[in-house]
Amino acid sequence: MLAMRFVRITLLAAVLAPAASSIAQVTKQQAEQIEAAIPETASVAPKKNRRVLIWNTPFMEQSPHKGYSIPQAEYAMKLLGERTGAFEPVVSDDVAMYLPENLAELDAIIMNNSNGPWIRPTERDMQKFRKYGDDIDAVEKLLRKSLLDWVSGGGGIVAYHHAVGGNTHWPEFLDMLGAAYWGHPWNEEVGVKLEEPGNRLLAAFDGKDFRIAEEVFQYADPYSRKNLRVLLSLDTKKTNMTVPWIHRKDDDFALAWIKQYGKGRVFYSEFGHRTEIWWNKAILRFYLDGIQFATSDLEADTTPSAKVGVEAGFERLFNGRNLTGWRGNPRIWTVKDGTITGQTTPESRVSENTFLIWAGGDVKDFELRLKFRLESGNSGIYYRSRERMGMENEALIGPQADFSADNRWTGVIMEYTLREVLAERGQKVVIDKDGKRDVVGSVGDPAELLKGVKDKQWNDYTVIAEGGHVVLKINDVVMCELEDSDPRMPASGKLALQVHQGPDMMVQFKDIRIRQF
Repeated sequence: MLAMRFVRITLLAAVLAPAASSIAQVTKQQAEQIEAAIPETASVAPKKNRRVLIWNTPFMEQSPHKGYSIPQAEYAMKLLGERTGAFEPVVSDDVAMYLPENLAELDAIIMNNSNGPWIRPTERDMQKFRKYGDDIDAVEKLLRKSLLDWVSGGGGIVAYHHAVGGNTHWPEFLDMLGAAYWGHPWNEEVGVKLEEPGNRLLAAFDGKDFRIAEEVFQYADPYSRKNLRVLLSLDTKKTNMTVPWIHRKDDDFALAWIKQYGKGRVFYSEFGHRTEIWWNKAILRFYLDGIQFATSDLEADTTPSAKVGVEAGFERLFNGRNLTGWRGNPRIWTVKDGTITGQTTPESRVSENTFLIWAGGDVKDFELRLKFRLESGNSGIYYRSRERMGMENEALIGPQADFSADNRWTGVIMEYTLREVLAERGQKVVIDKDGKRDVVGSVGDPAELLKGVKDKQWNDYTVIAEGGHVVLKINDVVMCELEDSDPRMPASGKLALQVHQGPDMMVQFKDIRIRQF
């Protein structure tokens, strides 16, 4: 067995009591299994000597949860640093470690299943903070600010399993980690999907999805792919989805992620409940890489998942899995093969135009980019439109970027039931303040412009609207251009996709993203 070396750092503001290690609870057999699974070398050489705190909360020491493998995790984390030389481990359960002068001596903190409101000092702790007075609330405020300032200033956080259940009374802490605990529907073998098989932080899994037996969480706000780079997620097709207590309806069950917090780096992973996790070679390598990411030795892109592959300044509006963030008739609108599909059949015909409306709020000035494929019928992209809640035939009214299978409406701007056609394909149009419409130029021959539109195949559609200036492009070719000064022009409104009444039809959309000015 490798000899363990307890490292202390000099506390400038308090005297550290002996580290409350729980390694004594690790059995000889468990220790041997952990030792056999520890990597021999770091993935990258540290840029300098790194000092990493393994944080065992006093809360958990006082009220241990038998299901948490804190002693085994501590043993494994210490060995990761000592054997590979990636970092110097420091073990403590002293909340005084979060004073600014003590954090300044650390490169990262490993939150070892640190559950409970541990940032709040106990009456027993207050003797260490005498120079700050005897007000617990004031000391807790000091420690909160100290930790967040340290991370945002360049510190690193590694948190696993129920660390996300720590400090739930402190919203800014959950914002830093990226999510809030929302129960654990699974405690069984589940499927795990690599979100980015080529990501450097996932090298431990050799590009392959896997199965693992573990207590698996689901997460609530502030969890969002708009803020997190998700590394691993639950493979719902290879997991029992009939278990009770599943709250999320969007099938977005992340299992590991990274994020930037100011200049600091945060790595979170779900795994860490069952003791056997801590002698799983792939998981230990994954955690070592996560620690080296947190210390800034291993570089990784923290661009949030929702923005990966999206042009700078754009936001992705469709997650590729379900209609979260959209609302419409589920008989007509579904997700098939990663695309939004609007379809009518003899069994699901519509007597009026129907829409899938983006629920993210009104749009005003923007650039919208998406891909569309039309099998048959007529469709369009409504923008700045008004929703009517009465008995009117048309649920939305307002401008639309149109397209149709017969190509009559492809590349045309119109306002159905309002001002009707505003700009035909090939036209440059000006509408003055009195509503008078003039064709002032051409962007090309209408028939020639159609040659760049692919029938029943994927096409790129771009809609640019800034004030009264509107441009439609299909496959990067300008279809028409409008300068609208009519007071009746809607300045903002709903964004929606259309299925037209009439014969059976099918339209599909994907890669929907928007940049709002």
